[in-house]
Parts: sequence; structure tokens; C-alpha cells
Amino acid sequence: MKIIIKTLEGLEPILAEELKSLLVTDIKILRRAVECEGNWAHIYKCNYQLRTALRVLVPIKSAQVYNNESLYEAIESIDWTAYIREGADFAIDSVVSGEIFTHSKWVVYKAKDAIVDQLRDKYEKRPNINTDDPDIRISLHIQGTQLTVLLDSSGKSLHLRNYKYRNYKAPLNEVLAAGIIKLSGWDHVKILHDPMCGSGTFITEALMQAANIPAGKFIESFAFEKWPEYYEEVWTKVKNSANESIVNPDTEFIASDITPYAVRDVKKNLQKFPFKEKVKIFERDFFKTHGHSNRILFMNPPYNKRVELDDDHSFYKSIGDALKTYWKGSTAWLISGNLEAMKSFGLRSTEKHTLFNGGIESKLYKFELYEGSKKSKHSKPDYRSDRSGNQH
Repeated sequence: MKIIIKTLEGLEPILAEELKSLLVTDIKILRRAVECEGNWAHIYKCNYQLRTALRVLVPIKSAQVYNNESLYEAIESIDWTAYIREGADFAIDSVVSGEIFTHSKWVVYKAKDAIVDQLRDKYEKRPNINTDDPDIRISLHIQGTQLTVLLDSSGKSLHLRNYKYRNYKAPLNEVLAAGIIKLSGWDHVKILHDPMCGSGTFITEALMQAANIPAGKFIESFAFEKWPEYYEEVWTKVKNSANESIVNPDTEFIASDITPYAVRDVKKNLQKFPFKEKVKIFERDFFKTHGHSNRILFMNPPYNKRVELDDDHSFYKSIGDALKTYWKGSTAWLISGNLEAMKSFGLRSTEKHTLFNGGIESKLYKFELYEGSKKSKHSKPDYRSDRSGNQH
């Protein structure tokens, strides 16, 4: 069957690489999504194991629709008893583009009427709509006249890992943090440090990756468990197989922040994790701390949008100065949505990726913090003799 997995814009290639490890077939990269072919076990694996997935959708109907009547007929033609049990509630979301259908709420309204009318006739009872936490979630995509109806097998967005008890100011999306760590090519061995950790999303996602803890390990339930066609024995096998691959990571993690509340939040958010003792947590001012070599740093500094700064250009310049002064021999990955302030950073990036953080267009920068200049690092050694006759 066809499976469509949604992700954040810019992470599609990372998600495609993840899918290869699940042995699905016919992988195709779309915009903010990846399509593939798989079976029921693959649907369960995608929800439980993919780190850069937001939702796992299964298409059940495609049709051409030209007006409200043909939309109603297309939705009503689906046998909804195959997807919505008697007594279950449901919700619909829609994405529309084109000149015919321009209001997503109106599309949802017409689709709801079609489903309710059919199920009321078959169950002799009107089904309930639940927009907060429905048993069944249905997605409608209309592009021009092309309608696609999909079942959402995830339920809540998969970035909600259910391990966070607290969120400090402007927390990073878990899927975005996981994608950034994967983009970095981190080897799961080099010490990983977030010196402006906030509530610790980089740290928790890095621990999950290094320990091979499934992304959905702490999620209590998924929408597919309430589908009429649900194979509990397959789901149990998928979970057990993934959980058996959890390992004690061969590295150390360091989280630090100037704010005691952030340090408190990181400790709280690690409570469910095995191997949490691998994470060292400190209350420290990044600008007054001498750094280390041979570490990989991940940073999500304030953008001066949701968290205000007195002088954003000076703040970003200070980060760059601290990195090149104290962190020589390490590598820093920094994401920011304040592209103007990054012009004051004072370091040249060796990689740059466009990503979106909470709807804010952002850049992910890689800084290789060499001893000396990049030019001197890659220049040929000088084998001329010194006065003593020794070569250096």
C-alpha cells in the first residue's frame, strides 16, 4: 500500500534516508513529505521509529472534484464503516490550493456532512466530531481539481514524543532537532554539548539517537490502534524488535544554560530516559565559560522574535567571538531565524541549510573551529630546515 510521511521543509532527504533503513520500497521525495510503498508493519514502524516524521498518512481515495456537489459525492462514495467504528468520533483537516476550492474550512464542512450522513444511516446514530483528540483523523488534500483522501495513522503530531514535562522559552521542535543532528553526521561518539540548552531538545533527541531509543517510545498510543483493521500482534512484534535494539551509548552529553529554570527543565525532561546519567547538566554562562576541543556543539540561540534581545547584533557577535576564542578544535552547528544578526557573527560557515523553525525561515550553519585559519589548516606543511638543521 502507498504511505505518505509528512515532515518539515528541508528535512525530506533525511526522512528518505530513514525510510531506507525500514526496507520500504518506491521512495519518492515530495514537498514536506516522502512517499513510499509498504505494508501494515511498515505503517507501525514509521510511527514508532522515524525521527523526522510528523504524520504517517495512508491514501484511501483519489477523485476529480469540480464543485461542492462532486466533493460531497466523492467523500460519500467511500465506505466509512471500514474506517470508523460505531461509537468512534472523528476529525477532518484539509489543505486546498487552486481556483475552485479556496476555503479549507468549507471543504471540511462538506466532507463532514458526507461522512455523518452515511454513518447515521448505517449505524442509526449520528457520529461525534472531536477536533481535540479524535479516534480517527482524516486528511483531505485538494490541488486544483484533484482530491486525495487520507487516513492519519499517527493521531497527534509525532514531534510530541511525550517525554517533556516542561518547555522553556521558544523550545525547538523535536523533529527539527532530530533532523539537525542527523544532518550533522554526528558519529554518536564525540562528546555532544548544547551550551544554550533551554529545555534540552537537542540533548534528549541526541540521547535517543545514540542509544537507538525509538522516537515513539514514550508515546502512549497511535491512531492506527483504533482503526477497525488493526493487527495487534504485528504492532507488538514491531515494538519489541525496536526496543531490543536499544543500547547504552558510548559517549557523553553536556547540557548547560545561564538560566536555572532551564537546567531544572532539562532534568525534569530526562526522567523517563534510560541512560540519563550520561547527561551532565550545568548552570553556566556560555560567554564566561572556557570551552573544549574535539566536541560537537548544537545551538539554538534566541532570534529576537519570541525571545527578545537587547541588542541582537551584539549578542550574535559575542557568540561568534566566544566560539573562535574558546572552542578551537570543535565543530558548532547553529540554527537561527535572525539572518540579519548572523551577519555580525564574525565566522564563516562551511555548510548552510535552509530550514523552518515554528514557521520562521531559518538557516542551519556549520562552523569548523580550526586552530588558526581554515587556510592554514589545509595548506601544505613547511619542511624547510630551521637554523639547527631540524625540519619542522
